[in-house]
Amino acid sequence: MEPFIQDLEKGDCESAGTFLSHQLLETISFYDYSESYYHGFLTGLLNVSEKYRVYSNREQGLGRPDIVMKTPGIRNGEAMILELKIARSYEEMENKCREALDQIENQQYARALEKEGYRNIRKYGICFFKKECLIRGKKD
Repeated sequence: MEPFIQDLEKGDCESAGTFLSHQLLETISFYDYSESYYHGFLTGLLNVSEKYRVYSNREQGLGRPDIVMKTPGIRNGEAMILELKIARSYEEMENKCREALDQIENQQYARALEKEGYRNIRKYGICFFKKECLIRGKKD
């Protein structure tokens, strides 16, 4: 799991998406395609990290981001906001990632992290379609 987190830290969406797609292919059932299932799956994978604390669906800004990861130390600390979406087709995945990134901005999810003192904040829109994953990111 650490390579996945390192890919997110570097902003390498392609590698992170490939890793996650491989995990989905190897582990989930053909019938497990709800957003809540993917959310739980990803939260479980991320919780093994010793570097980050992982928060799920906690109020922040004007809403509740799906997953927030942050280092315990704020000085030189890092944080990531992950917003998840489900696509109805492979072709829809790119738009759903953009939708997720727009939601992070419009709902001001990073605001609380900025107030806490985090300066290195990465934002990710993650879209799932069956056993495929696409990730798009942005760094503040």
